[in-house]
Amino acid sequence: MSTFIIASVAESHWIPIVLRHLAVIIGLLLFWAAIMAATGVMLVPRPTNQRLAVWVGRACHFIFKMITRRAKNFAQLDRYLAVQGPATVLVYLTQFLFIFVVAFAFLFYGVTGCPVSQAFCDSGSSMSTLGVMQGSGFRAMTVMFVSAFTGTTVVSVFIGFLLTLYSAYTARETYMSKVAMVCGEPGWGPEMVVRMRKLQLETDPDSAGHCINWICAMRVSQYIYPLLNHFRSPVRDRHWAVTLLATLDAAAIRLAAVDPEMNMDLLRVLAQGADACHALRASEMSRTTGGDAEGAMLTWLIEESLLAQSDVYPAPDPGITRAEWDRGMDFLTSHGVELRPDRDASWRAFCRMRQHYVGPAYFLTRHLNAVHAPWSGPRDQAFDFPLVWPLMARKVFDKGTDGA
Repeated sequence: MSTFIIASVAESHWIPIVLRHLAVIIGLLLFWAAIMAATGVMLVPRPTNQRLAVWVGRACHFIFKMITRRAKNFAQLDRYLAVQGPATVLVYLTQFLFIFVVAFAFLFYGVTGCPVSQAFCDSGSSMSTLGVMQGSGFRAMTVMFVSAFTGTTVVSVFIGFLLTLYSAYTARETYMSKVAMVCGEPGWGPEMVVRMRKLQLETDPDSAGHCINWICAMRVSQYIYPLLNHFRSPVRDRHWAVTLLATLDAAAIRLAAVDPEMNMDLLRVLAQGADACHALRASEMSRTTGGDAEGAMLTWLIEESLLAQSDVYPAPDPGITRAEWDRGMDFLTSHGVELRPDRDASWRAFCRMRQHYVGPAYFLTRHLNAVHAPWSGPRDQAFDFPLVWPLMARKVFDKGTDGA
């Protein structure tokens, strides 16, 4: 009997030791996972595939998709989705801080053996300030100082992350505010061609360069930080994906049906824009589905393909019907834009150009629930609100807008 009692006492002494060692291991694993996720979201200059970050992206996208089911018109939908990007940023910070608090609570329990409630109290206090610990010892003080340093570092990096996001957002929206006068709100390729002719902007040698700079800057910033895809414009009928698509359509229309000769500046706009569409689709898929963000097309490959294409039958699917194309061309001629005489050849040339960017562009407009502009592809059935025409086209086609 005495031997059994001694063995039981020895075993009871080993249980807390095993639990404390296990707590230290769990705490270190959680700490490393949070470090990797926070670094991937806020510091690594490419879309992250860290599971914690992907789960948050999926969860936030799913939650807002459920919330927006209540929207009765596009105005309500836009108000709901305007919160998604900033809310996801705050959820990221909350997630990181919570995991760090839990991780250091495990570490405090492991190195001091204090009660669990006290371990959480010490962890939260150390993460927010230097904290006050009842215990002492080198290991406990080490955990406390690492916790304090981690808390201040994460918050500081997050502040810099916010500044970076809003700097890129401001640069994107500043250009879009300028180009809205040309492409209309929402953007539509034929209207952009008409407005450029009326404003005589096609003679500006720097217009294509400014457009390429905007596309490249947006591609880089939103590829690095896919959250920017969900930051919507201050104006309801303006969306970066629709404006980008309208800009590319306008360039393709001019190359296929308007300009008498090949304009290499417009070809560069098409190539850069198509590359941006593919890259941003890949980055968005990596954020919300965990897919691979690699595989974006190279600009020079797109340029080579555009230059090498010949007039073949049948024409590739451009994402719009021939009737929609003819209506757009009639809109051009009604405003004094001279077209090439062979409209069939122009249609086939436009189809060959648009096939390079229509797939990823339609994915972005649908996935992000952009304003339903002409030639911008279908929307989810739940958000299939009426088509919204820009001002000049609205006067011609008299389709009106969706309800406010």
